[in-house]
Amino acid sequence: MPGSGYDQWREHLPPYARTWDEWFVAEVDGVPAGALQSSDQALEQDQGWVRTLSVLPAYRRHGVGAALLRRAFTVYAAKGRRSAGLGVDLANPTSPATLYRSVGLGEVRWTDMCERVVPAAGV
Repeated sequence: MPGSGYDQWREHLPPYARTWDEWFVAEVDGVPAGALQSSDQALEQDQGWVRTLSVLPAYRRHGVGAALLRRAFTVYAAKGRRSAGLGVDLANPTSPATLYRSVGLGEVRWTDMCERVVPAAGV
């Protein structure tokens, strides 16, 4: 059926997530181990931006995340971007800040986020 499956998924991605040459999958012995998706949301700052970085638990702390980040940084540099960035939840139990610092990223600002859960009526 036209417009279903993969094609439909691609159509529903926001414009900033369609930088296809900045999506990477890492394999270990032929098995997908991690993925990185870039976003062009920081182009006005001449910056490459890591939107998501995911590594399967069995492959964490084995260099997969660092390899994905370095690959992304190489592509950003080849495109003439002056820097790279990402956002991180420091409460994440996988301690991603350690990985990010190991590849040369450093903190530039801290943001506190607040939220309130509001139950939907009739649920």
